[in-house]
Amino acid sequence: MKEKTLRWAIGLLGAGQVLAWSFNYIAGKIALRHLDALTLVSFRLVLSGAIYLVLWLGSGARGRVAWKDAPVLGLLGLFGVVMNQGAFTVALDYTSVGHVAIITAAGPVLVLLLARALGQERLSPAKVLGVVLAFSGIALLAIEQGLRLRTGRLAGDLIALCGATGFALFTVFSKQVRHRYDSIAFNTFIHLTGAVAMLPLAIGRGVALDWGRVGWAGWAAMAYMSVFASVFGYLIFYKLLAHLSATQVSSFNYLLPIVATTLGVTLLGEEPGAGFFAAAALVLTGVGLTQRARWQIPPAD
Repeated sequence: MKEKTLRWAIGLLGAGQVLAWSFNYIAGKIALRHLDALTLVSFRLVLSGAIYLVLWLGSGARGRVAWKDAPVLGLLGLFGVVMNQGAFTVALDYTSVGHVAIITAAGPVLVLLLARALGQERLSPAKVLGVVLAFSGIALLAIEQGLRLRTGRLAGDLIALCGATGFALFTVFSKQVRHRYDSIAFNTFIHLTGAVAMLPLAIGRGVALDWGRVGWAGWAAMAYMSVFASVFGYLIFYKLLAHLSATQVSSFNYLLPIVATTLGVTLLGEEPGAGFFAAAALVLTGVGLTQRARWQIPPAD
């Protein structure tokens, strides 16, 4: 009975994580109607860092950062928070929910390539095929609207790819230190790095912002991105890792591009074409072929 209850709990947590991160795409699009991208990024990261600090101070175990881990944790904050979450938000300002979701879903392929470059992973023929298919899908997305940066769509796709690369770097290098900290402490340290890095920008943007012109929907969407995506989503992710392998956890996130794209169509009126669906099939098939790699951790927004 206990085992069955645990399975139900894990299933609900997985569904909650997928929904939290899928609605994050919609929240980002809504927030960008009220705030420019850099203001939204800086406010979001500072707020999420502050929330983590409160959670950490209120928790029973206040783990300290070992000085030898400080440089690595700092880099993880820059890669996994500033680069990943920042580029995700900016990309949404240029391109569609579907495009960002599909490119983000290719994260495990980037992780595999980085691990291979560091000599931590071998590429089997199936994984090589998966890499080729995934990048073919990304290329198809890029040419769907023509290879012109001025259209915005291609620029957004490239920025989304930078964000996915940031999370891949975070995934590979976090293996060195993540096991030494509990989930709240680890997430607090990396998000505080992001908050401190973005604080000067947040102050500058806050001084220049016309606060009265930002509607309640913009503030609510920004709060959602900070609370539910950056905090609850990440904590659920690490809770799942305590009971499942990284590969099993990543299987939940096959649903992310599907759910996010569906939400973009139904709530925002986006209209993906046939080229998009062909690209999505290539990327998801490629990621599936590389799932046998040891380094599968799904990208987080």
